Amino acid sequence: MTTDRVEVTSADIARIADVRPTAVSNWRRRHEDFPQPVGGTERSPRFDLAEVEAWLLRERKAPQIPPGQRLWQAFDSVRSVMPADDALGMAGTLLLHLHEHPATPAPTRVSDCEHLLREAERTLSQARGARAGVTALLAHCPRHEFGPRQLQLLSAAAEAAAANGAAATFDELCARHLSSGPRAGFSATPPALADLMVHLAGPVHGTLLDPACGSGTLLLAAAEHGYQRVQGQELNPSLARVTAVRLAFRASTADPEQVRAAVVYDVHADDFLRSPVYPRKASAVVTNPPFADRTWGYEDLADSVLWEYGVPPRAESELAWIQQALAHVVPGAPVVLLMPPAAAVRPSGRRIRAELLRRGALRAVFSLPPGYAAHYALPLQLWVLHRPDPTDAPRPAHILVADAGDSQDPAALVRDIWDTYSAAPEAFTTRPGVARTVPLADLLDDADVTPRRHLPQLAQPGASLKELTATRSAFEEAAEALLSRLPSLPPSPPAEWAETRSVLLHDLIRSGAVVLHHPTPARKVPLAEESPGPGEARFLTAADLATGRTASNSGPAPEDPLRSPPIRVGDILMPAITRNVVARVATEEDAGSYPSASVHHIRITDPELLDPWFFAGYLSSSEGSRQASTATSTLGVHARIDPRRVRLPLLPIEQQRTYGEVFRSISEFTRVLHTVHDLGSELARDATDALAAGLHPTDHPQLLTPAGERTD
Repeated sequence: MTTDRVEVTSADIARIADVRPTAVSNWRRRHEDFPQPVGGTERSPRFDLAEVEAWLLRERKAPQIPPGQRLWQAFDSVRSVMPADDALGMAGTLLLHLHEHPATPAPTRVSDCEHLLREAERTLSQARGARAGVTALLAHCPRHEFGPRQLQLLSAAAEAAAANGAAATFDELCARHLSSGPRAGFSATPPALADLMVHLAGPVHGTLLDPACGSGTLLLAAAEHGYQRVQGQELNPSLARVTAVRLAFRASTADPEQVRAAVVYDVHADDFLRSPVYPRKASAVVTNPPFADRTWGYEDLADSVLWEYGVPPRAESELAWIQQALAHVVPGAPVVLLMPPAAAVRPSGRRIRAELLRRGALRAVFSLPPGYAAHYALPLQLWVLHRPDPTDAPRPAHILVADAGDSQDPAALVRDIWDTYSAAPEAFTTRPGVARTVPLADLLDDADVTPRRHLPQLAQPGASLKELTATRSAFEEAAEALLSRLPSLPPSPPAEWAETRSVLLHDLIRSGAVVLHHPTPARKVPLAEESPGPGEARFLTAADLATGRTASNSGPAPEDPLRSPPIRVGDILMPAITRNVVARVATEEDAGSYPSASVHHIRITDPELLDPWFFAGYLSSSEGSRQASTATSTLGVHARIDPRRVRLPLLPIEQQRTYGEVFRSISEFTRVLHTVHDLGSELARDATDALAAGLHPTDHPQLLTPAGERTD
């Protein structure tokens, strides 16, 4: 197999042609001349881009592929022979060279690539604003043999630069790669978060250092904030080159007459903890260091003079970064770090946190919403520190803590809190549930600086008397209805029951008497107040079956109504994975919705052979559940359900209907029982909240009067 082609997936083809992935599957199935896979797997095949483009043009399925898209496909393809960071740095370096020397011809042979890239690296090292560190960086970057895929990448980059401009091409390629999350190989700091972190460093205009600069987002934000010099150090040389290219593009495209444009930048590749390359006189350090790094150099640095606040434990790499960062700023200068929430509370780091507090180094901790920092599901924190200055006034007696986890605009909230606090720390007013200043004396015991622990919460108003009365009335009505629906004892089975023949549901499906539809792919879960939008359908989930509620999900209706038909009255629905099997017969409320991927959808086509209520009741029994269960989960709690395994007693239809009515009454009793439980829980919770909010029981004795003694 040759390697001089660019490969694309079915999803890539769908994006190129602006169609759904199912359309690509249909093309493959219906058109014999559709390109055959050249790689990948049976489930995820890959195709030759040139062959796909020719087919699309021949069939008039799409216009010619834009140069930017072709570059992305070449970039995606080259990652099979070299790391993505190297590929991005290589393409970016060439694009910068083409930006400075637009008459440079595009490479046409593999032998052209090495010479052209050396010229491009010389351009990068001599770019406006660059310092000697960029030249030293290029010596650290890995050298790769050039082959057909590298030629494809550089040729596509030159083509896109000619069509769209080199700067715009690199911006698009870089943004697309950095937004691809874990697939990028690292987690880039989102631009909005980078801007916030630089803002927290304060109005300083000297030198900002990012000792874990990654792809350079924080350094670009610092340049926009007016720093005259930005310095970056990054362990990964390929990422450091990407940073240098981004800064070089910024310098080359900025207006030379603007003061803010005149930024000097320097980027080195080395380990900041073991081998810092910059002198310890930065005006600020702002960084997003690696988390939970067990290889940070504990053994090598155990006797280092760096540990002014204590030797960091092996599992506390973040506290090593804090101390190295504090050592690299001048006295009184700020340090801002993005930190994991565990760093604020781990017992192993208590002594160092306490020392940071005692000496006035830690000034503020802000909690961010989960997922606000790209690709992290944790609620990360921003720590603001200052290197203690012996000439300062008395050390702060408190720190600022704030929680922006529930904010719709966390960056704006954190900015507002920090700016208000910085203007007058001693006059800062507590914002219940959001922000306050905490005296150091309240923190030193365990040095837990998690904001939420120290924030007074807003008083939650209890339910009003009118609301409590309404809930209680609804509960009483449901309780009375429950008694009226109490099912009678089931009749004794006839003597011939044991001799009744049975039939596998699988055989009934094969005969056509029953249809088992495959589950529909899962859909999005709407907010509680959402209802299906125009063109959207309702989807019934396993949780809906367990709680007896109607369909709670919404999303686009299935494309194939024959394979995934809507639910009809009388259809049987049961969960695919569950602890307790509850089969349900669809009612008018369920009709028209669709079963989700977690629900089996069974339809009886011969009502004279099977009664749906009898069938559902037997499936819900312990015996039916035992037969349907195939395997337990890793927790040993839930089981995967396959209804085809169930052997159903095949009673005469009239006898099935008799038992079916009993099953129906039990199902109705169960539904009302759920309602009583939910209303009772709501009543107890609201009454408790009301009492806690100041609704004294002696003022409203009717709330606690037993139902039989109540008088109105």
